Amino acid sequence: MSIEESDFKLTPATNDAGNFWDLELLVTVKPKSGGESRKEFKLIAYGVTIDSAIRRIANYRIMHNNKSAALTMQEYLKQYREQINKIDNLCKVTKKEIINEND
Repeated sequence: MSIEESDFKLTPATNDAGNFWDLELLVTVKPKSGGESRKEFKLIAYGVTIDSAIRRIANYRIMHNNKSAALTMQEYLKQYREQINKIDNLCKVTKKEIINEND
């Protein structure tokens, strides 16, 4: 099993039902030979908790949305909260949804 979105992949770090994940992020690879650049997933963290993975994904998204811009701490934290909330909203499941899935 894995969890995938357009810019990241999470796969279990072990074969059991542990709480640790390996995180891959989508990066642009530029060949040394000068060919065309391509996008591919790169493993950037081994055995992290889901909370740690979410924080890394949020930071990654901020970095890619503001490539060379300098942010104030206030701007960074505002964007960080927005990204965390966005990911958190994806993860919210209600009891009603669980019950409906099992019917």
